[in-house]
Amino acid sequence: MKTIFTKLTIVTSCIFTALYANAEEITSPAHSQNQPAEISKAVTINEPTTTNEPSFNFYGELGVGGHSALEGDDKGRYSDGTYIEAGLEMEMGNWFGLLYAEGWTVQVDGEGNPWATGHGWGGFEGGVNRAYVGYRTDNKTEIIVGRNDSSLDDIQWWGDATVEYGYTVPNTRDLNLAVKVQNLEGKLRYSVSAAPEGKFDEDDALVNFGKYDRYADKYTYAAMANGYVQYDLFEDLTLLGGAEVTDGAGEMVLIGAEYKNVAARVWHHTDQGTDTSEGTETGFMASTWYEASQGVYLSAGYNYANNELDTAEDEVTSYVNAGVWWEYGGGKFATAMDSKFYLSNDTSDSDNQVFIMQYFYW
Repeated sequence: MKTIFTKLTIVTSCIFTALYANAEEITSPAHSQNQPAEISKAVTINEPTTTNEPSFNFYGELGVGGHSALEGDDKGRYSDGTYIEAGLEMEMGNWFGLLYAEGWTVQVDGEGNPWATGHGWGGFEGGVNRAYVGYRTDNKTEIIVGRNDSSLDDIQWWGDATVEYGYTVPNTRDLNLAVKVQNLEGKLRYSVSAAPEGKFDEDDALVNFGKYDRYADKYTYAAMANGYVQYDLFEDLTLLGGAEVTDGAGEMVLIGAEYKNVAARVWHHTDQGTDTSEGTETGFMASTWYEASQGVYLSAGYNYANNELDTAEDEVTSYVNAGVWWEYGGGKFATAMDSKFYLSNDTSDSDNQVFIMQYFYW
């Protein structure tokens, strides 16, 4: 039986946490700078080199850990989430580029079904996530071409201060071949990306890590364009607006606001269902964080998504998540924990979970 939390308890806890944190000096949680989207952002906003001599920067991360259900058939079983990723950043004058690869483990059960919980080792899957070149003008506008994250994918954790279990906004993510134009400097920041229909799949991959490696299949998608605008209305208050249009796979709009250490976002997608039933998704997430001590951050979030399906029963996903992020060793190490508890209005029949991960950065 699910652990039940009342909305009053959630809202009250978040309000008191936010009010207490706002009374303190506000600094951004360090862990947000180590998530993949923030790594991409850091790469694209570096100051251009002042000479035509090329410069290189190799960086990456390793995460060891995973998830465990707190109830249900898989209660107490470990689901591995170990991964590794690394990138080579290059700059020469106003030109820049990135080659970035990632991979993670695959678990299988006794019958060979992949992505099963708490069973055996099934191998590894991965590939090149980003391979692009770009040009940065003197006014900081960037034009990027190649394999890249979409603009909305760059900010998939915007408004989510939690460690792991924040609800993922349903936009198109990794693009096999795309053009992106952005300027991430100043009070008004924007990013727009566009890509033709993606037809690259596992059959086209140059490297395959085994029969369970389906990494390249994610590059099959409809022609699309998405983007966002961020504006600092005044100090500590940022507004966000974003949208996505696709060729036959629906549209999405996204709005959000962030004030100091409290943020919220709302979205609506016109074509989000299951493999056999189309429908719409309307979602909301709010989160907050507090720096309890140097390098230690507490976070909490409320997540809600309503999927109205055309040929199946509608589904509501509703849960809270709360966790701890501890960063140390000058930012080279971090230990994280997150937990997820579904609420009484949830109809997804999902199990409460806990997540623990040890990170290493270089």
